[in-house]
Amino acid sequence: PIDGTKSFMRGVSLYAILIGLEVEGEVRVGAAYYPGTDELLCAAEGMGAWCNGRRVHVSNTARLDQAWVTYTTYHNFVKKGAATIWERLARAAYVFRGWSDAYGLLLVATGRTEAHLEPLMEVWDCGPFPVIFKEAGGYFGDWHGNRGHRHGEALACNAALLSSLLEVLDARGEGVANKGGQ
Repeated sequence: PIDGTKSFMRGVSLYAILIGLEVEGEVRVGAAYYPGTDELLCAAEGMGAWCNGRRVHVSNTARLDQAWVTYTTYHNFVKKGAATIWERLARAAYVFRGWSDAYGLLLVATGRTEAHLEPLMEVWDCGPFPVIFKEAGGYFGDWHGNRGHRHGEALACNAALLSSLLEVLDARGEGVANKGGQ
């Protein structure tokens, strides 16, 4: 399927064509092709993550106040009842801006940004990413630390930021209050 359908329909180059192979509930092989940038991001379990033939890894930025964090739309945070989480992330991250799902995930998997959040995520929009992030040294799962792609929401990030991001995403609101607050 195409992830970033709205971008595709408007001729905005931030969409991707996705495919994943799931065996016994685990994504073992995944690929995402980004026609607008001519980038092919792929991974197979135990074989690493690659973009256009070059091995890729998530970044190693360990501080949220130095991290570039992307998301799709503020509207999706509101629909999920997570507007306060959006506000906390906006205060905690160095850069916090919106991109389409697929493109934001490419940026994290290749180490160009540190995290991507989607409050409303369908399985067909994230099929290849669990194995891609595992092989790139990162995390792909829900907002509670559960890996995988069947949770209805998604967080993709480097391993160094996972606990800080999960703290900010904590629905009780006890997360990081301001930049540099961790």
